[in-house]
Amino acid sequence: MKILYKILLTTLALLTLSACADNKKYRIGVSQCSQDDWRKKMNDEIQREIMLHEDATVEIRSADDNSAKQIADLHYFVDNDFDIIIVSPNEAAALTPVIDDIYRKGIPVVVFDRNINSDSYTARIGVNDYDLGRSAAHYAINILGKSPTAIEIFGLPGSTPAEDRHVGFEEKFRANGGEILGSAPGNWNQDTAEHVADSMLRLHPDVDLIFAHNDRMAIGASEVAKRLGRDSIRIIGIDAAPLIGIQAVADGVIDATFLYPTEGYRLIQTALAILKGEHYDRETVIPASSAVDSTNSDILLLQNETLEAETDKMTLLKRQIDDYWDQHSSQTILFYACIVILVLLCGFIFLLLRTFWTHRRHQSTLLMQNRLLEEERDKQKELNARLEEATQSKLAFFTNVSHDLRTPLTLIAEPVEQLSSASNLTEQQHKMMKIADKNVKILYRLINQILDFRKYENGKLELHLTEIDIRKSVEDWMESFRQIARKRDMRLTFEDSAPSGPLAIAVDAEKLERIFFNLVSNAFKYTRDNGTITVSLSEKNGNVVLKVADTGEGISERDLDRIFDRFYQVDRVKPRGSGIGLSLVKAFVELHGGEISVESEINKGSVFIVTLPMRHVSSTVESVEKSIESSDVVAELDTIEDAEVKFEDDKPLLLVIDDNRDIREMIRELMQKDYNVITASNGAEGIRRATKYVPDLIICDVMMPGMDGMECCRRLKGEVSTSHIPVLMLTACSLDEQRAEGYDSGADGYLSKPFSSQVLRSRCTSLINNRRLIKELWTNPAESVHTVNKVVSEEKKKISVTSSEVDNAFYSRFLEIFNEEMGNADLSVDSVAAKMGLERTQFYRKIKSLTNYSPVELMRRLRLKKARQLITGTEKNISEIGYEVGFSTPAYFTKCYRESYGETPSETRSKMQ
Repeated sequence: MKILYKILLTTLALLTLSACADNKKYRIGVSQCSQDDWRKKMNDEIQREIMLHEDATVEIRSADDNSAKQIADLHYFVDNDFDIIIVSPNEAAALTPVIDDIYRKGIPVVVFDRNINSDSYTARIGVNDYDLGRSAAHYAINILGKSPTAIEIFGLPGSTPAEDRHVGFEEKFRANGGEILGSAPGNWNQDTAEHVADSMLRLHPDVDLIFAHNDRMAIGASEVAKRLGRDSIRIIGIDAAPLIGIQAVADGVIDATFLYPTEGYRLIQTALAILKGEHYDRETVIPASSAVDSTNSDILLLQNETLEAETDKMTLLKRQIDDYWDQHSSQTILFYACIVILVLLCGFIFLLLRTFWTHRRHQSTLLMQNRLLEEERDKQKELNARLEEATQSKLAFFTNVSHDLRTPLTLIAEPVEQLSSASNLTEQQHKMMKIADKNVKILYRLINQILDFRKYENGKLELHLTEIDIRKSVEDWMESFRQIARKRDMRLTFEDSAPSGPLAIAVDAEKLERIFFNLVSNAFKYTRDNGTITVSLSEKNGNVVLKVADTGEGISERDLDRIFDRFYQVDRVKPRGSGIGLSLVKAFVELHGGEISVESEINKGSVFIVTLPMRHVSSTVESVEKSIESSDVVAELDTIEDAEVKFEDDKPLLLVIDDNRDIREMIRELMQKDYNVITASNGAEGIRRATKYVPDLIICDVMMPGMDGMECCRRLKGEVSTSHIPVLMLTACSLDEQRAEGYDSGADGYLSKPFSSQVLRSRCTSLINNRRLIKELWTNPAESVHTVNKVVSEEKKKISVTSSEVDNAFYSRFLEIFNEEMGNADLSVDSVAAKMGLERTQFYRKIKSLTNYSPVELMRRLRLKKARQLITGTEKNISEIGYEVGFSTPAYFTKCYRESYGETPSETRSKMQ
């Protein structure tokens, strides 16, 4: 039902949207500077024209001759996202900056009637007010005769129509002998014009004509003239609005008025042309029209009445049509909705029937499945019980084995410790014993942790509470870490914000010490040299808060919630612990009734927070003896010092890549008698060192953080400078799948941990010897790469590895470059190496490893082989051949040829004849 209801609502919404999708309308804003009958006529024309355009609406606002109000009207149009603005500026100076700003925002602007002081508009429509003024002057001269006098009442100062009408009237009137006795502003309204006319008529008793810039001011002047008994004065106005100007002429109030075209329809047509991207005229100037006087006023009034009646009819008809279309749209939507509802109803009935049938069919199936699930549940319970029993048996076995390991480990630990400090050992033996001693202590502590954690799980781990001064104990425990901190240039600090004096608390001192050791030793393991570790102690709400903060690697959010889980390891590729240390810490803290939490951020560090309740079992504070000494800390956290590496020219170079420093040092000690050994702590560093030194053999661990051994081997085999180097992989996992992946990556051999030193030496020797067999295939440098590949194929029965495609491509490129430059006696190893894209050292080691010749020796042999071909196959003289193959002098060519072939070039040629 819910789905059908949603479908119905969605369908109705789509129908409504489809009905409204095509009704997008343009919004046109019209800003009139004032309200009068002329502008009312224009507004009627605008409304009449907009009825013919379904895709547009119009809103008209009047400023009432107030520039501030008109500016507010313009901002209203902008803020409400009108598509175009039509404006008749009240004052050019005040409105110009506002219109400029609107135009710069990209909103089209049409200026009409009055102008602005810039060209920041899309289009302008206006009457030629200058010609209108001249027409009024011409009419006055005709009705008054020669030398008439006049006074002028103009519009608002600063209004462009007033200025243009004044200039046109004055020029024409004076040019025909007329005299303007005075001019004053009437501000376009009748009241102001009456005051102005009264003052000017009293000042100028002999006046023939009053010229007013609109009909309202003309009517005001007429009433003043009649009141003063000056009925002989002729009065002319402008606008010819039907209900005021033309009616005043018909009633004899004024003598004439000049038609000021409204052109409202033209404004709407121009605005829509702009919005639709159609052609329009940017400047439209409407010419001045003729005068309206007593001869034609009645006709014009009759025409206006007829026009208004027709307009009313059109408005009524438009309203009826709109109502009809609204009804049609509603009925269409209702029709489609009924169809959809009918279809959905049929579908609903079908779904009900189908659901009923399906329900009956599934009911029997569910009953059968329930029976099966109940049987499966019983089996699962039985299996879980067996699994729990097996798990407990395994844990018990593991615990027993751990107990059994403590005895042989104790017997191993003491002799190893004594031997590591013996004075009669060689330097190599001493270093190997230090490695053994360090790892024996780590293994011993791990076994103890496993046994303690097993006790905790079985509820047999007990607390032995004593009253101690925790501040003094923490300071004593920190001293055990001072030596390793100084050695690694790390800053180990203690911050104490607890109240002064002894900070007594009842705890199991031995377990609290192990909590402290685990947290601080972890901080050292995961913090780089020169980092900072801060131990802080405070008292809060009846609890002691111990914090251990470091600036180490940090812990990701994914691992934060699980680091206290049993056997959980953050680094799954190469873990640096057993995953039990933090679990045991949490167990010890909870035994004390406390809590432990962690805050961490990747690459910024971690903060472990231990909160212990302050309880007391005695009023006397007991002293605490340390069970973990500085030697124990150094044994676990210190690293074996690197031995000073001295290269011997007659030994092959071995690169060892392993993130465990002890493994690297052990292999160095085992192999340094027969090899020059260099090391790298990770895959990326190993690639850099292999590229720089080009060793003869690489031993690489499989599991390393970051770039693992597989990827490291793959990249080494893909580089031109290192592709020929045999790679022996070390792994703690002997799965065939992992070995196959390693061979796919280009590995030349595998060795499982733990390994025998004898086996390691044998595998390394075998790989070096196999590589030497391959070198012998390159000793005939005159052969083409195709011939070399053929020889390699024939030798597959004799050796276990063959030259790679990368090596063939490298040697082919070398031959190509050398053959092009063979005749250049100044050709150097450096120039060839640069063209090969290698450094001189890398190029030297690569050529040496492939051919057993240095680059200089190889190029000399290539030249001599080419020379021997030319001597036996051409008629060129010996000197020409020497120069052609790149020897600087014939004598040096003869000397080198004799050393290589045991005879001179001339003797070789004489044998062929």
